Amino acid sequence: MACVGNARYHVCSMNDTLQSSDARPGLAGFPPGVAACFLWVYVAEFLPVGVVTPYLQLFLKHAGFADKDIGLLQGAMGMMTMLAPPLWGYVSDRLGRPRLVIGVAVLATIPAFVLLWLAGSSLTAAIAAIMVYGFFREPILALTDGLTMRYIHLRGGDYGFVRSFGSAAFIAGVLAMMCLDVEKIADVRGLLMIAIVVGMGLHALSLLSLPPVHAAGTRVKYRPDLRVLLQRGFVLLTLAAVMGRISMTGYYYYFTLYLKESLHVEQTGWLWIIGPISEIPMIFFSGRLMKRFGVRGLFGLSLVGTAVRLWGFGSATAAWQIIPLQLLHSLSFGAFFTASVAYISRLVAPEMKSSAQSMFAGIAYGMGSLIGGALGGALVHALGYAGLYYTFAGVAVLGVIVLLFVPKAPQAAVASSQ
Repeated sequence: MACVGNARYHVCSMNDTLQSSDARPGLAGFPPGVAACFLWVYVAEFLPVGVVTPYLQLFLKHAGFADKDIGLLQGAMGMMTMLAPPLWGYVSDRLGRPRLVIGVAVLATIPAFVLLWLAGSSLTAAIAAIMVYGFFREPILALTDGLTMRYIHLRGGDYGFVRSFGSAAFIAGVLAMMCLDVEKIADVRGLLMIAIVVGMGLHALSLLSLPPVHAAGTRVKYRPDLRVLLQRGFVLLTLAAVMGRISMTGYYYYFTLYLKESLHVEQTGWLWIIGPISEIPMIFFSGRLMKRFGVRGLFGLSLVGTAVRLWGFGSATAAWQIIPLQLLHSLSFGAFFTASVAYISRLVAPEMKSSAQSMFAGIAYGMGSLIGGALGGALVHALGYAGLYYTFAGVAVLGVIVLLFVPKAPQAAVASSQ
């Protein structure tokens, strides 16, 4: 493992960390007691996601919206994924108060979701409400990852370890809804409202346990230089990620409806949880896999896995055929997410990590979700679910072609002298 640096700090290219040479690492390479703090933050982040994500489609369906309107609404939230994270990331880096910024976004999702509930069946009101919800909800993970990667860079730790517990929490959320037999409830909107209030409240409390990145009593303000985001690696990887995200909107936005309407599956939750189960070992061992295949290589595998998975969805004629395809979630999400976070993190110094991760999330996930949501609804209406998945599998292949021109991931960026 090659390391460079000065007498006090050293940068280790294997795990992109900047650690004090006299520190004794605790669990997963974090300082003693710190891993549990980050672990609980990711658990609190993904538990409500596991409750809401698979059933937001049913929420909108029970509100009276048609399939094409559901695609439009989720695309509108995708627009906020494109616009909100860069703004929130810049503010976080500029203020030097990432925990405060994340906490504000977390708590604001509660009244925003209430607005979506109150919108009823009015498409105009629902679009406005879901955009407000997306404005606060969509930046949270990118902001959390930016804070985590900044801490790891300065103090040490294993991102894959703490992030894998988020995936486990997602599974727990889905299982909880299955135990409630939520798909037989006449209207899931009230239940999801309760889940948002409780889940986001717990998430806000979990942020209080996070240690400060910098020394006690200091608050560092930065002037993020966004020109670094014009690097060839950032631009091309983001473009490939946009195509990957467009493809995966066919899963995130339409999977529940596809299972019910095409394969006549009554209880869809058990198929949803196969994906997150498969992603846990991928995320947990992501550092080792990136050392073996390279960051760019692991990202390429994610796009190939996405193409194969979606093509399989289009060809499936029975629910049992979905089971092995769901195991490819380890690539289409686990490898996709961890490789992109690592690549972007290596491009920038610590003070730019929230801005860089948020800008990437805004463009890749936001633009991808917006295009995929709008296009997906039209494809389902014109070609059915098979046509949707075949088309989006082809988009993932285009992402692989773009990735061929992405340069290899650089060594870890060294902290600036600010």
